[in-house]
Amino acid sequence: MSEQNNDGAPMDPTLANTEQSEDIQAPSQNESLVIPEVTHEAMALSDQQPELDIEQEQTAPLQLQPNEAPPSVQRNAHDYIYALGQLNIVFPNEGIKRQFLSVAMDLGVNEKAYYEVFTNKALPVTNPARDKYLYLAEQVDWVLHIDQQPRYVLMPTTPVELQQLIAALKPPSDTLEPIYTCVIGHVSAAQNDLALPEVICQQVYHHTLTDLHNTIQQISSAETNAIQDVIRELELKPNLGRNDYDRAKNFVAFRYPDIYVQTHKMLTGSNAIPNASLLRIAFTHFDPQSEHQLVDITLTYKENASPRHHYYFLRVDVSGLYPFINTEIQPFMPLQTMIASG
Repeated sequence: MSEQNNDGAPMDPTLANTEQSEDIQAPSQNESLVIPEVTHEAMALSDQQPELDIEQEQTAPLQLQPNEAPPSVQRNAHDYIYALGQLNIVFPNEGIKRQFLSVAMDLGVNEKAYYEVFTNKALPVTNPARDKYLYLAEQVDWVLHIDQQPRYVLMPTTPVELQQLIAALKPPSDTLEPIYTCVIGHVSAAQNDLALPEVICQQVYHHTLTDLHNTIQQISSAETNAIQDVIRELELKPNLGRNDYDRAKNFVAFRYPDIYVQTHKMLTGSNAIPNASLLRIAFTHFDPQSEHQLVDITLTYKENASPRHHYYFLRVDVSGLYPFINTEIQPFMPLQTMIASG
């Protein structure tokens, strides 16, 4: 696996409870993805328990909590997407379907064995015969399903993206886990018989949840509990990836291991800070009037042996096709806590 970069560069293989915080609130989502066979008892703060927010360590910079942006600011001027879903093949006409079935029969594979057909029974990349049936992959419709509904027709920009799509069809070994495909690109008008928006793909990568867990653990040394906590509080699940929050969420989940590292450090504790669990993650726009689309991601931790809270934030720039880290994760003091402490 290559090293993770904050500018959205590839990292192979790649790698979500809403509760009101001091003055921000995470957008509600449906049930999030959960890494299989991982159990961890979440630390939840009772509604009746008073919050005793004590001043951060002296080394923590004081930061004002940004005002939450109105829903209308969830804009995406260039219609960039950073979507997460499951890949499916649709035949645009009966002729291509029959040709595919004929090839599958000749190869002695199942009629749903798309990867085997497109790669001539998974021949090595260096073997010229591997591309014998690539013409079929070039003519089918690559459809991204989100919540079991077709949402996008994916259009590979170059042969590289086509090969990335084909690779996402390869069945994982020794598991029945679904494969999730992440697509970075921009949306164009529907020009297909399925009447779905088309996505001009600039980058495609895929993973199972086990792949995601193992990759994060490898590059960050974070333990399973920390990884599970971040994914749960991000409320990570298949999404259209068209608004600022979803694009920022997907980016940090798959491309910013520091968020897992910080949660791991809080769970294990230190001489300066007792062990603390991740309580919530919330999203706000840094400056709704700015020409740049900047998303602040706030992480709230609660000490396991006291009511004390600790706050961290990071800022993601989602103005362009590839989101990137504008401000690295760091401690801060919410405005209301500063006023209460004063």
